[in-house]
Amino acid sequence: MVIRAAYDELMSAPTTASLLQGAQRALSEGNPRKAADLSRKALRYEPRNSDAVYFLGLAHALSGELAAAIDRWRQVMEVNPYQPELRENLARAYYAQAVDDHRAGRVTAALTGYEQALALIPGFAVAWRDRGRVLESLQRLSDALASYERAAALTPGDAGSLSGVLSVSVRTCNWQLAGRSLEQLRQLPDGLKSMHPFLALSVIEDPAELASIAAGRALQSMVAVGADPSTSFPEPERGEGRIRIAYVSSDLRDHPVAHLIVGLFEHHNRERFEVHAIALNPGADERLRLSVEHWHDVAQLSDLETAQRMRTLQIDIAVDLNGHTIGARPGIFAHRAAPIQVSYLGYAGTSGAPYMDYLVADDVVIPHADERWYTENVIRLPGCFMPNDSQRAIGAPPTREQAGLPADGLVFCAFTNAYKINPPLFDIWMRLLREIPGSVLWLRSMGPEPKNNLLREAAARGVDAQRLVFAPHVASIAEHLGRHRLADLFLDTLPYNAHSTACDALWVGVPVLTCVGRTFAARVAASVLTTAGLPELITQDLQEYASLALQLARDPAQLQAFRRRLTQKSALFDTRAYCERLENAYSNMLISNPARA
Repeated sequence: MVIRAAYDELMSAPTTASLLQGAQRALSEGNPRKAADLSRKALRYEPRNSDAVYFLGLAHALSGELAAAIDRWRQVMEVNPYQPELRENLARAYYAQAVDDHRAGRVTAALTGYEQALALIPGFAVAWRDRGRVLESLQRLSDALASYERAAALTPGDAGSLSGVLSVSVRTCNWQLAGRSLEQLRQLPDGLKSMHPFLALSVIEDPAELASIAAGRALQSMVAVGADPSTSFPEPERGEGRIRIAYVSSDLRDHPVAHLIVGLFEHHNRERFEVHAIALNPGADERLRLSVEHWHDVAQLSDLETAQRMRTLQIDIAVDLNGHTIGARPGIFAHRAAPIQVSYLGYAGTSGAPYMDYLVADDVVIPHADERWYTENVIRLPGCFMPNDSQRAIGAPPTREQAGLPADGLVFCAFTNAYKINPPLFDIWMRLLREIPGSVLWLRSMGPEPKNNLLREAAARGVDAQRLVFAPHVASIAEHLGRHRLADLFLDTLPYNAHSTACDALWVGVPVLTCVGRTFAARVAASVLTTAGLPELITQDLQEYASLALQLARDPAQLQAFRRRLTQKSALFDTRAYCERLENAYSNMLISNPARA
C-alpha cells in the first residue's frame, strides 16, 4: 500500500513542462505572482532550467523588480547568450533601471545602465537618446552630441533626439547645427513641445510658443507622478496665527537663486510669517540655513512624501523657486502640497501647470496684454520682481594683469552662459571690438567646446583670438564680484537676458546695456535697470543696442556718469522694502485664494 501511494503521488505531480506552460499563461494574463510561484516550483525539479529562470525574470520585471529581473536574466545569458528575446528583455530592463537611476540623481549608475543596454542592442535608439541626456548632465558635451546624433540617425524625425542635438549645440555655440536642429523641430508635428522649456527660453522669442512648450512639460510631470489636477485641496481653517510660507528649491546652496534670496529670507517679518525652506538638494551654508526658522532636507523623500510632509506642516503658501530648471520636482506641486502654490524667481516664464496658482512678476516683465500666455494668476510687484541681497560682500578687485586682461583698453563684459550667446549678438560684439581699438570682450569661463567655437566665430569675423578673454573660475562669489570692477560696460543678451548676472554688475557699479524682447526672459534686465534708475540703458531693438554700445564705448565720461549714479542707493537693492512688497502680495493671495472661488 505504501508503494502504491508513492507511485500515485509521483504520477500526479506536475511536470516541469506543465509548470512552465502555467507560468507563461500567468504572464500573459498579467499575474506575475502566480508566474513566479510556478517558475520556482519548476526550478525545484530542474534547478538549472533556463526557461524557468527566464520566466521568473519576466515575473520580476512585470512586478517592477528590475534588479531581480536583471539578475535572473544574466544567469540565463551565461547559458544562452545569443537568444534574441532574452537580449532584448535584458537590454530594456537595463534601460528602465537607468531611467530610474537618472530620476533619482544616480547619473553614473544610469550611464552604466544605458551602456549595458546598448551592448546588447546597438540599435536601441531611445537608449542612445537617453544616454545623451545623462552625458549632457555630466557636462560631457561632445560625447552627448554624438549619442544624440546616433539616436537621430536610427530614428529620423524623432523630436526628442533632435531636441538633444539642439540643446548641446546651443550650449557649445555650434550655431549652424543649432539652426538646422531648430528648423527640423519646427517641421515636425508638436516638435517644439519635445524641447525642454528652459532650453526654449534661449531660442524661442514667441510667448505663445513658450506657453505651449511649458504646458506640455507640466502635463508630463502630472502623468509621471499620477497626479490628478482636478483634486481640490481641503483649505485649513485659519486662525490668527502666522502665515506659513515654504520655499521649495534644489538651489538652496552656492547658486544664483540662493545668492539673490537669502536677504529676503532674513528680512521676513517673523511676527506675520513662519518661514520654511524645503531643500531638494544638500549644500546650504550656515547663513542660508539660519535665514529661515525651519529647514527641511527632503532629498531622500519622494514627491508625494514631500507634499504630504508640507500638508502636515499646514503650509499656507508653497513657493516653487525652480520652475522648469535643473533639479526641479514639479511632482511635489502636482500633488498639491499647499492650498496656494506660487511660481517665483527660478524660471522666467509660465509653468503651464494647472496646479500653480500665482506667478510673481512686475509690469515690465509681463505687460498686461501678455497675460493670456500665462496659466497662473499674475501678481505684479511694484518695481522689479527680483529680490537682491543688500549684504553681499564684494572682494578686493585684482589688477588687470591678475585678471588676465590687457593693461590698457576698454573692457566689454558678458559674464553670461554660453547658451545665451547667438549669432546676431556676437556680430554686434565683434563689430564693437573692430571699431574700438584695444578693446576686449571679457567672458566667463567655459568648457573647451563653446570656447573653441567662439574663438573660431571671432576669427571668421576678423577678430583676433586675444581679444576674447575668458575669466577663470574663482573660489567665491565675493571674489567674482570684486573683479567685475575692471569692466567698463556689461553687454546683455537676447532673447534670454542676464538676470542675476545683471544684478551682479549693477551691485558693483558696472553699467548694463540691454535690449528688451517679447518674452519674460527677454525683459528681466529692463525691469532691473528701470528699478535701478537707469532706463536710458534699455534699447528697443538690436540696431539701437549696437548704436548705443558704440556711443558709450567712445564716451568714457558718459560711462563714468552712469557709474556714479550706481553708487547712489537704489530701490533695486533695498531688501527690506522689497520684502514688505512681497509679503503684501502673499497676504493678498490668501485673501483672494482662487481655491475659495
